[in-house]
Amino acid sequence: MRTILVVTSFAALAACSPAPVETAQAPLQPNTLTVAPTKAGDIDGWEIDRTAYSRIGTLFPDYFVRQPDGSNATPEALRGHWTILGVWPDAGATPDEASFATALSSAADQDPALDVLIVQAKHEDAAPATPSAWPTLIDDGTVSKAIAAPALPAYLLIGPDLTIEGYRGALTATPDNGIKSVIQGVSEVRKQIAAPQ
Repeated sequence: MRTILVVTSFAALAACSPAPVETAQAPLQPNTLTVAPTKAGDIDGWEIDRTAYSRIGTLFPDYFVRQPDGSNATPEALRGHWTILGVWPDAGATPDEASFATALSSAADQDPALDVLIVQAKHEDAAPATPSAWPTLIDDGTVSKAIAAPALPAYLLIGPDLTIEGYRGALTATPDNGIKSVIQGVSEVRKQIAAPQ
């Protein structure tokens, strides 16, 4: 009798327990994970990856340099527009580099939101001649040291919020289409910055 009660109890419990769950797997769904677009390592005319220049994506370093005319130069003058900032070695630019810089400045003049500024070292014996084709910042070493470019001449593309968005070496190293690729590269960087992430 006791055996019958135990068997009956197990039968009652089995009747109350939920039905076994089907273990068949649903068909796999395609991966719908959305990944934000990333910046390419370079854009024609510009490097935009930190491996090329470690300060890409960071704010332009703060500086304060008194100019020969008595005015003070600070990064705030660059805020609100795009700037190609060229940093030349102490000896200045080669004639070819200066010629390319003149062409760059002329091309940038066609875009009201783009400026060119050349950082030129101050020489002890005499102030360097300021080229008439572009604005020049006479540097006592403060700016070039803060920028710490891997080699000179170097050019930085600085955004309106003072973020360094691109880097490139000498303009004379530009491919066959010359300054055109540098200017088109600025447009491409702007598109990437403006594109929703």
